[in-house]
Amino acid sequence: MLKQLDHIPPGLLDLEATQLQSALGGPTLIHLEGRRQEPLLVTVLMHGNETTGWEAVRILLRPYASGEEELPRALSLFISNVAAAALGLRRLDGQPDYNRVWPGCEDSGTAEHVLMREVMETMRARHVFASIDVHNNTGLNPHYACVNVIDNRFLHLATMFGRT
Repeated sequence: MLKQLDHIPPGLLDLEATQLQSALGGPTLIHLEGRRQEPLLVTVLMHGNETTGWEAVRILLRPYASGEEELPRALSLFISNVAAAALGLRRLDGQPDYNRVWPGCEDSGTAEHVLMREVMETMRARHVFASIDVHNNTGLNPHYACVNVIDNRFLHLATMFGRT
């Protein structure tokens, strides 16, 4: 179910979120080299109708897409629920919420759980530096960050994304 690439396919950054299913064929993890080897994992489109992350990544990666400029740190980009994005939906009927299928969730019997386990195992093997899920929500809310460990390093990273 998970497709992995070591480059940005030509023209990918020109596509809208609704076009990614046709271009990629499914959830895709793209690994890009950078000056620092331990990658940052950036996740977008956990919900197909929350396209802000994809829009931000398109802008961020455009200068690096040609390969002429090197990223300051290796980056792994997980473009996740492209099937729902193709239809502009949060998730497909019968599909679990992608925020609820990561390892450690109560239910673990779906293809999506297997997918997220593969992402986690892949990134663990690559010695991931940090993981950021960039998405929007439906309300007028301020920028915010969530942390899963009360540790100054995690809190410092979170302050770079939120105002509180």
